[in-house]
Amino acid sequence: MARPRKNESEKRTLQVNIRLTLCENQRVTELAKSAGITPANLIRQKFFSGRFPVVKHSPIEIDLYRELHKIGVNLNQATHRINRNEFPGEYLSILIQLSRNVNHAIKLLVDDGRSG
Repeated sequence: MARPRKNESEKRTLQVNIRLTLCENQRVTELAKSAGITPANLIRQKFFSGRFPVVKHSPIEIDLYRELHKIGVNLNQATHRINRNEFPGEYLSILIQLSRNVNHAIKLLVDDGRSG
């Protein structure tokens, strides 16, 4: 499907160039990225409306969300495989050892609380 044609009055045909310092350019780029728009659209919106666009998410939140999503997908896949008994046999011995370690740590913590 082709992109709809714009009226002549809606077309952006004129170009205005500005010079920015490296620091200013980085700031504009980061603000635009956090708002999910291009730097040109950020400047245009700020200039004509007097306000900055709404920040959708900070880049850190987006990266954190993606990482958490990947972990969740992996956890779901592992859970499905375990529920279908499709995990390798060596995992069972690892799980048993981990369970022993957890129980030992809990015992140490509980006993430590009683001693003093």
